[in-house]
Amino acid sequence: MLANKLNIGDTIGIISPSEPIIEDLKEQFGKGLQVFEKIKGLWIGYYERVISLIDCQELNKIFVDFVKSIQFMDNKFFKDILSFDGKVDKGSSRKKGYIVEETKPLNVLNVYSDKLQMCIEQEMIEEKTNEITAIPEVIKRLNLKNVICTWDALNTQKENVKAVRAKGGDYCVALKANQPNFYKDVEDYFDEDRLMIIESGYEGGYQLTREKNHETVITYEYYQTEKVNWYAEKELWEGLKSFGLVKKTIEESDGTKVEEKRYYISSLLLNINLFSYAIRTHWNVENKLHWQMDFTFKCDDNTTMNKKALYNLQITKKFCLTILNEVKKLQNRSFKRKGKNKIKRIENHKIKVTIEVFFFHYDRILINNK
Repeated sequence: MLANKLNIGDTIGIISPSEPIIEDLKEQFGKGLQVFEKIKGLWIGYYERVISLIDCQELNKIFVDFVKSIQFMDNKFFKDILSFDGKVDKGSSRKKGYIVEETKPLNVLNVYSDKLQMCIEQEMIEEKTNEITAIPEVIKRLNLKNVICTWDALNTQKENVKAVRAKGGDYCVALKANQPNFYKDVEDYFDEDRLMIIESGYEGGYQLTREKNHETVITYEYYQTEKVNWYAEKELWEGLKSFGLVKKTIEESDGTKVEEKRYYISSLLLNINLFSYAIRTHWNVENKLHWQMDFTFKCDDNTTMNKKALYNLQITKKFCLTILNEVKKLQNRSFKRKGKNKIKRIENHKIKVTIEVFFFHYDRILINNK
C-alpha cells in the first residue's frame, strides 16, 4: 500500500479534518495537479504528516516503474552499472542543547542505475559504517541479472559480494586497507615487472586514456588479470574471477608528477573495456546524483527532523531530477536538427504525454489503495 494501513481517503482526512472540501478531494484526487490547487495555503505541518505516512518502498517503486515506461533515449551500453553509495542530509541533524537532544542527520544508502540515469533503490541507515550491513538487504530487492555492482572500499566485504552473486549479478569493487592482508597481497602482485608483462600483452588486459584539464594532463592506466588462483583465500570471495589496478598520473605544466594506484577485485572475466567502464561509471552516483541533490535541490538546507517525511521527500526529488534530465535530452536534441520549431512541437508533445502517463500511474496506485 502507498500509505501503510491507510487508504487515500484517510490520508486526505489527516490533512485537515475540518475542511469542507474533503469529500470533493476524495472524488477529484485522481485528476492530478488540480487537487493541489485546493490544498494550497494549508499549514506545512500537514504536508509533513501526510508525506511521512507514505510507504517509502512503494513510492520508489511507482517512480521507477514510471521511468522505465517512458525511457526516451536508448542506453548505449549492454550492461547496467549499479553504484552503491551513501549520502548525508546535514540539515536534519541537531546538536545537544537545553531543549533538544542530539539528533543524527538523515543518512541514506543510494543505488544509482547508469541505464535509467536515476536512483532505483535506497535505504535509511544510521551511520556510514551501516552501509556494510544494509547492502545485502537492499540487494534482496533488486534484479541483478545482466548488472555490474560497484561501491567504495568500505563495503568490499565477503557477505556483500556473496549477496550480489546470489542474485545473478557481477561486481567490480575497490580494495583498500580495510582488508589489510588481501590488499597487501594484491598490491605485491601488481609490482612493476607484472605491470610491464600486462602492458606487453602477455597477460591480462591493458588500457590507457588521457585527459587534459587546463594545464594539467591526467593519465589513467587500467590493468586487469584473470590470474587469481595464487590467492589462498580465493574461495572465500564468491565468484572472484579477476584482479585490477588503476594507475592515475597527474602531470602539471612544470613537469611535476603525482601518481596514485587503486586496486580492484571483480567477478568479471577478462574484458578491459568493460572493467574500465565499470570503474569510471561508479562516479556517476556522486556527479549525477549527490551533487545535484546538494546544489540543485539544496537538500542540506532542509532542517526537517521528521526522518520519514524527509526520506520520502528525497525520493521525490530524485524522481524530479530524472524527469528533468529526460526533458533536457529532448530539448538538446531538438536544437541540433533542421526544422527546429516543428521538432520542438513534437518534443513538447512528448513531454506533455510523459506528464499524463505519470498521473495515469499515480491514479492507478490510488485506486488500488482505496
